[in-house]
Amino acid sequence: MSGEVHDRTVGARDTAAAAHVVDLGLVCAPDIPEKIGHRLARELPSLLGRMVDDAVHWKISLVVDPLTGSDRDAPELLDACHKWALREGWDIAICLTDLPLYRGGHLVVADASLSRRVAGLSLPVLGATRLHPRAREAVVQLVHELYPALDGKTAETRREEDLPGPRPRHLVRRRLAELLAPFHRLHPPDEDMHRLGVDTRFVAPRMRGHLRLWAGMILANRPWKLFPSFHRSLAAAFATSAYVLVIPTIWSFARHLGWERLLGLMVVAICAMVVWIIAAHHLWEHPSSREDRHWSLLYNGVTVLTIAIAVFFSYTVLFVLVLLAAWVFVPEGYFRSMVGEPVGPADYATLAWMATSLATIAGALGVGLEDEETVLRATYGYRQRLRNRTGKEYGGEL
Repeated sequence: MSGEVHDRTVGARDTAAAAHVVDLGLVCAPDIPEKIGHRLARELPSLLGRMVDDAVHWKISLVVDPLTGSDRDAPELLDACHKWALREGWDIAICLTDLPLYRGGHLVVADASLSRRVAGLSLPVLGATRLHPRAREAVVQLVHELYPALDGKTAETRREEDLPGPRPRHLVRRRLAELLAPFHRLHPPDEDMHRLGVDTRFVAPRMRGHLRLWAGMILANRPWKLFPSFHRSLAAAFATSAYVLVIPTIWSFARHLGWERLLGLMVVAICAMVVWIIAAHHLWEHPSSREDRHWSLLYNGVTVLTIAIAVFFSYTVLFVLVLLAAWVFVPEGYFRSMVGEPVGPADYATLAWMATSLATIAGALGVGLEDEETVLRATYGYRQRLRNRTGKEYGGEL
């Protein structure tokens, strides 16, 4: 898939005062990496001047390219980044991808190759909170790693030299270790790093790293966009809840059901909605080989959590609407006469809770009426949709 090039160059207007110009290229995958890349392109010239070297003019260019199509037959990230650097004539190139990277049994945050002056950053591993500041700190760190290679030196050699004038600061201790903790530099280099020509690799710990990875991938899927995409199912659910509200038997039943059963009914309703969405739109991936099981577990888990978050949000909105409808259309006097006991706000909330759960189960049937591409846009980020299409082109599931 050819990348769409966006000519966007950000830097100081007066380049004559700069003793030297350093061209830094950002190669971003579509969607969230692209958005972050555009913000970084505006910030990096002044930031790199303060944090790396203020004696040069930093020229930032940005292109948008998927870099890797899917996990099947995907080219190496740094190789793709290096091709862009050679094509555009950049001094340094950094790739921002939404693809999770596992290398040598480690969850990789970033790789850097000094000989090619390129680096790759996996955004999902940074998590879902403070993504832009974390990405900014990581990019500055990677530039700090690659900048000495312009002089043919390694980062360690440059740090040990007592060079006059501005020089790169010790960002590893002050930036990566503190603000991006618990990421750490992998040392000594393993066999996979030697094979790929990687000089520096930052990895995440297993437990916290995977939690951040899942959160980052869920963010890329943007679950909040699922709510407006299922307007038909929500309409069916609200119609069902309106019908439930006019049945007096349900009023008495809801008051005596107990919060434990109501909670259980809510869980069943949400799970039924999630299962129906996945089944109706073929979102579940089946591994074709033992090597694919790890990836299938990751993507299936992210899919389930993405849809579950979206369904819970829809459930909450529906509950508020049903509660307002119950308060308006179920008179308190008539409600009290039918149940034979005094009623209050808690009784209306209980009734709305039960009606919402029943309506959600009924509304799941309406999900099958939605266009499948609409569902994919709402539940999958760019990378997920690309993998879904690639799997179908291969004649099966990934």
